[in-house]
Amino acid sequence: MSNSTNTAQKPGRYNRGARQDLLDVYDGTTLKLLSEITLPGRIYMAPLSPNFVVTASGTRAYVYNMQPASSVVVVDLKSRKVMKTIDTPGCALVYASADDNFSSLCGNGSLATLSNLQSAPSLVRSEPFFDAQNDPVFEESPNDAATGNALFVTYSGVVHPVKLGVTPAFANAWSLTESAGLGRASLNTGDLAWRPGGDLPVAVHRATRRMFVLMHAGETWSHKKPGTELWVVDIASRQTIRRMELETPVSAVSVSQDSKPLLYLIDTKQTLRILDAATLKELRTVENVRNVVPYVPAS
Repeated sequence: MSNSTNTAQKPGRYNRGARQDLLDVYDGTTLKLLSEITLPGRIYMAPLSPNFVVTASGTRAYVYNMQPASSVVVVDLKSRKVMKTIDTPGCALVYASADDNFSSLCGNGSLATLSNLQSAPSLVRSEPFFDAQNDPVFEESPNDAATGNALFVTYSGVVHPVKLGVTPAFANAWSLTESAGLGRASLNTGDLAWRPGGDLPVAVHRATRRMFVLMHAGETWSHKKPGTELWVVDIASRQTIRRMELETPVSAVSVSQDSKPLLYLIDTKQTLRILDAATLKELRTVENVRNVVPYVPAS
């Protein structure tokens, strides 16, 4: 996605004049620009992956707007046209589960599900499933657009499994620190505990059901701090099976989805570290990777 002012204007006129928000379509092999889709509204430009989501089929895209009211633009990627804009009052971001429904997180800790998008969209809110005031979830919590399986992770390390869909299913929550044989992280001000943190703190390899989490020792509301340890968690058994100390704190983690997955870490020295996800052996590094978050395609 991109935004721009009118190219006919003089350089430097960034705070007034015509504005465009665009969804750009590129050839994935040649990087040639194929199409530009003009979007209504005002794109929320914070670098969060749930701002823009393509469904598993690749036929539809959802774009989150804040202007300042919340809405989602539904784009047909086959015709490369905007289908409609759907208001999501009090709820933000997009977590896809199918071509004709998606979910958003709401300010009271509930989940909004938007369905029947093509004809008569409906919005249904769940009961609150996390404490939005005292222990919010990370926007960058992992979810699988193909299956709707999502793991919403809170700042204290509580994991809320949700099966997204027209009727979401909420499983029992569990704690990352308890999975490692420790007590549940305290929410009291000043209490130290192991907590997830960073720009992109959690990644999941879906086939092996392994969760990779950046963890640090910190007080409440220290969720921006990078990880000093990498925890590998078996989702099925809800057990931490390995803890690896990180030589340099890491702010972002991602993992490829192939049969021999690679783990990607970006540390605070702006170095991309590529590891074998099974052994955690470092394979190579790339220096000076600035302003990059390692999002990995689902293929």
